[in-house]
Amino acid sequence: MIKKTLFFYAVLFSTTVLIAQSTLIRMPSISPDASKMAFSFDGDIWVLDLQTNQPKRLTIHQAYESSPIWNSESNQLVFTSNRRGNTNIFKTGLNGGIPKQLTYYPTTDTPSQWNADGEIIFSSNRIYKGTERETSIYKINENGETPNRFMTALGSQASISPNGNLVAFVKGTCRISREDYNGPAQRDIWIYNIKTQEYHQITTSNKNDHSPFWDAQSNLYYIGAESGRYNIYKTVLNTNGSKSSTENKLTDLKVNGVLSYSVSNNGTIIYNSGLDVFKIENGSTSKVNLNLATDNRFELEETETVSNGIKDLNVSPNGKLIALSINGEIFVKENNKDKKKTNNVSNNPFKDDNPFWIDDNTLGFLSDRNGQNELYKVVSTDDKVNLSRSLKTKVTKLTKSKIDVFEPLVSPNGKKISYRIGRGQLVIADLKEGEIVNVKSYSDTWAAAEGVSWSPDSKYIAYSQDDLNFDSEIYIQSIENPSKKINVSMHPRSDSSPAWSPDGKKLSFVSNRAGDRGGINYDTWMIWLQKSDWEKTKTDFEEGDYYSSKEDVKSKDEKKVVAVKIDEDKIYDRLVQLTNWAGNESGRFFSADSKSIYISALDATTVKMVCIN
Repeated sequence: MIKKTLFFYAVLFSTTVLIAQSTLIRMPSISPDASKMAFSFDGDIWVLDLQTNQPKRLTIHQAYESSPIWNSESNQLVFTSNRRGNTNIFKTGLNGGIPKQLTYYPTTDTPSQWNADGEIIFSSNRIYKGTERETSIYKINENGETPNRFMTALGSQASISPNGNLVAFVKGTCRISREDYNGPAQRDIWIYNIKTQEYHQITTSNKNDHSPFWDAQSNLYYIGAESGRYNIYKTVLNTNGSKSSTENKLTDLKVNGVLSYSVSNNGTIIYNSGLDVFKIENGSTSKVNLNLATDNRFELEETETVSNGIKDLNVSPNGKLIALSINGEIFVKENNKDKKKTNNVSNNPFKDDNPFWIDDNTLGFLSDRNGQNELYKVVSTDDKVNLSRSLKTKVTKLTKSKIDVFEPLVSPNGKKISYRIGRGQLVIADLKEGEIVNVKSYSDTWAAAEGVSWSPDSKYIAYSQDDLNFDSEIYIQSIENPSKKINVSMHPRSDSSPAWSPDGKKLSFVSNRAGDRGGINYDTWMIWLQKSDWEKTKTDFEEGDYYSSKEDVKSKDEKKVVAVKIDEDKIYDRLVQLTNWAGNESGRFFSADSKSIYISALDATTVKMVCIN
C-alpha cells in the first residue's frame, strides 16, 4: 500500500495499512493425510498444521503465488508463481527455501494433481490450446525434465483415480467466477477410461461444474452450481467410469458459494466460502480459525508527488469547495488555485470514489468498505472548519441495498438523487436533511440506463438504453410521471451519452448513425425539444423573433427561471448533426449561454467548440 503526498494539481493523500488476520486466503489445499492445509495468502504459499493450528510461511517473494498441490507423502508442494515473468510451476518442501522451477513455457501452467508415481498433472495454454479457448493437459516429472502431453482431449483440472484407471477432468470455458452462468460454455465433469479409451460425461447441468477430486476409496467430488450457488457434490462411479445413480450434496450454501476446496485420502474436505474457511470431517462442518498476523515483505509506505489519476471532480453547490477522487480515496480542497492543500475525508483501505455534494457541507461518495458498493456521506464534526481542513469527520452509510449500487447523480436543485442498483435497476430518491428517502424505481430491466443526465429544471432525466436488438437509444423520462418515457433518437444505430443544454431547450448525444464512413465513427448530434425552436432560422436566433411580445423581452439583469418544455410529436425528426469528423467524439458539454457545445474529439485529448445557433 502506498502513502502519497499529492497536490492539486496535487493532492495530499494518505492511506492506512490493512492487517488481515483470518480472512482472504485463497486456494486451501488439504494434505492427503489430512494433517495440514496449504493455501495462498498475501501472494505467498503458507501451510497450517491442523492439529496445532500453527501457520508457517513457505515462500516470501514479491511475485504472486497460488494453487498449492500436495504430493502423496504430504511433505512437498507444487504451486504457481509469476516470479520469472510467466505463471509457471514451482516446487518446495515444508522447510521452505528457494523453490525449484519445473516449467518454463511462456504461458500459464496450473497444477491439478501430484500423483504417487511422481508425475505432476497440469493444465496449460501452450501450443495445443483449442480454438474454443480450451486448455490442454500435460504431465511433468517431479524432478523436472520436459513436459509431455498427458491426454489428447482438451480440458483442465485433470486428476487420476487411486487405481490409475480413470481420469476426471473438466470441459468447458466459462469463467468459474460466473457462478450463475447458464449456457453453452458451461463447464462439465468428464471421465476418461485409460484402459478402454472411453469418455463418459458425468455432469449434465446447464450450470458450471468443476474441480474434480478423488479420495482413497475412488469416490469423486466436484463443485456444482445447479442449486444456484456453488456447492460440493460427491458421487460413486461405475467401474468403467460411467455415472452411477449415487450422488450426495455435501454442502447447502445459499448466500456465498464454495470458492475452492480440496479432499484428503480419508474424505476430509477443506473449502472456503466468502471470507471464511471450513472443514468437513465425518459429516460435521466446522470453521477453521486462522491467525495470520505477519510483518510485511517490503516497505508498504512511500511518499510521492503526482499530478495524474485525478477523476470525478465535483464542485460544491456554493462553489467554495472541490471534491475529487484518486486511487480509491476522496479528497476535498478549497476552490482556489492558489490553495493547493487537500484533505482526505474517506481515509479507508477500501475503494472510495464518485464523490457528490448533497449540500455545501455534506459530501456523498461510493464505497465497497462493507463488502459491496453502497452510498455513504461524510460531514465535518468540527463546527469551526469545513471538509477541506477538518480533522474530525463522520462517515455514515446512506443505502442498504442487497446488491451493488453504482453511478450516483444529484439533481440540479439538490432535492433528488439517481443511482443504479445491480445490473439494470435505475432508481431515484429524495434527498432530505442529508438522507436518502422515498426510493422509487424508474427502470428495471436487463439493460442498464447509462449516461444518466438531469434536465436543468430537475423534472426529467435522459439516458441511453439497449433494446432487444442491442441497439442503444436515447430516452427522456419524466420524474413526476415515470411511465412517461420518450424515445427521442429512434434509430437502429447506437446513440448514447445525452447532455442537456442549460436553457433546457436542447439535448445532445453521440451517434454512429450517419456519415460517409458508413456509421463507423461516433459524431455529435442534437435534438430540439420544442418544435418552435427547431423551426427558427439563423436570423431568428441572431435578431430575435419578429413577433416577440414585450412580455417576452427580459432585462439583462433579470434571472430567467428554466422550465423544460418538450414537444413529443415526432421529436425524433428534429435531430441535427453537429459534426462529421473522422474519429470518435465524446465528453460533450454546453456553454453557459447554451449557444456552443464543447466536444472531445479524435483521441479524446483534443477539445473543439461547435457553435449551435
